[in-house]
Amino acid sequence: MSKQYFFQAGSFPTLSYVELVSVFQLYGLSKDNIHLFTGNIFLIKSDDVTEETLSKVFNRLGGFVRYGEIIENTETFLKKFEESEDRVVFGISLLGELDRSDARKDNTFIKKLANQIKKGLRESGVTTRFLIPKGSGFELNAAQVINNNILEKGFELSIIKNHQRGKEIYGNTIAIQDLEGYVERDMNRPYSDIKMGVLPPKLARMMVNFAGLKEGTIWDPFCGSGTILMEAAVLGYNFLGSDTDENALYYTEENIKWLNKQGYLGDIIYELFKLDVTNPDKEVIKELKNTKIDAVVCEPFMGPPQKNVVSKEKDEQLLNLVKGLYLSLFKMLDDEVGVRGSKMVLIIPSYKTDDGWKTFSIYDVISNRWKLLNSELSPNKDLKWGRKNSIITRNIYILQRT
Repeated sequence: MSKQYFFQAGSFPTLSYVELVSVFQLYGLSKDNIHLFTGNIFLIKSDDVTEETLSKVFNRLGGFVRYGEIIENTETFLKKFEESEDRVVFGISLLGELDRSDARKDNTFIKKLANQIKKGLRESGVTTRFLIPKGSGFELNAAQVINNNILEKGFELSIIKNHQRGKEIYGNTIAIQDLEGYVERDMNRPYSDIKMGVLPPKLARMMVNFAGLKEGTIWDPFCGSGTILMEAAVLGYNFLGSDTDENALYYTEENIKWLNKQGYLGDIIYELFKLDVTNPDKEVIKELKNTKIDAVVCEPFMGPPQKNVVSKEKDEQLLNLVKGLYLSLFKMLDDEVGVRGSKMVLIIPSYKTDDGWKTFSIYDVISNRWKLLNSELSPNKDLKWGRKNSIITRNIYILQRT
C-alpha cells in the first residue's frame, strides 16, 4: 500500500490550496493528487509522490503550518521508539475539524493518550517526556515543536478529525513551518516602512509561488522595502526591483544585503532601479524591453494603513490611486516592454467603508491580452487575504500574458 501524507494549511486555506497546486506543478505533480479532508487539511495520495519531493514542496510553501505522513497502524508506529536508547520527547496535537462544543473532552483525551503512550514506552525501558497543547488549545504551536526538538528526539502524533463526517486519522508530523525565519525577515531586517504599509512575508512567499516558475527573473515594479523580492531571493529567483521612491530602493538594497549576511541567499542576480510607471524613463523602458521577465509580482502603494472605516471620499481617492498605477503599468507592459507568456500576480485592495466593502474589477485595468488564471487553479476564484476586523482586504489575481 502506498503512503499517504497530510498538509495542514494556515489561516487562509483557499490561498494555501492554490499555492500547493502551483508548487506541485513545478515538480511535475498533478493537483488530482490533492484531496480535501477538512477545511484546512489536505491529503496527498499517489504512488508517484516521494517523501523527499514533498519535503522540498513543503519547504517552499508560505501558507502551510505542518506536513506529515498518515499512520496506518499506531501500535506499529510506536514500536519503533520502544528500542530507543535516548530519551524520547513527543507531543500530541488535534488537527482538522473538531467539535468545539465539547472542548474539555478533547483536552482530556489528549492528556490521557499522552500518559498511555508514556506508560507504554516506560514499560519498554524508555525514558520519555511529552508536551501537549497549552491551555484550551488543541495543537502544539511551532515554537513548542521546534524549541523542544520534538521531531528530532521523538515524534508529534497528529490526530486529524473530521467531526461532521465522523472520521479520524492519525499522522506523524515530518516538518513544521519555519516560523522563526519569517519572523526574522519581518522584524529583524534593517528597514521596514510601516507608514507605507508592509506586506506580510508569508503572503509575499505565497504570491511568488503563485507565479509557478521553476526558475527565472521576477520583477516587482512597486518594491517598497523589498518584502516580495526578499522571498523571491530566498527561493532562488533572480529579480528586478523598482520604485518611484529612492528611499524605498535604498531600504530594499540594505535589506537584501542583510539577507545575504544571514545566509539566506544563493547565487542570484538582481538589479534595483528608479521607475515611475506613470511617467517611465525611456532608457529604463529600453533596458526592460531587452530583459527577459518571467513574472511580475507586486502590491502597489495603497495609501497609509487605515485604522478606521474609510469615508466614501477617502475610498474613491485610494482606489483611484491604485487603479491609476495599474493602468499605467499595464499600458507600459503591453505597449512598450512586452512580456508575452509571462505570469503576473498582483493585489487589488478592498476598503471597508461607511457603505460596505468597495473595490474595483481586475477587468478595469487589464486588456484582453491577459488571461485570468484564478478559476483554473481553484474552484473558488476569489482569492482573498484579510484579517478579522481589518479595514482592508487584499484581493489576489493571477494572470498570464497571451
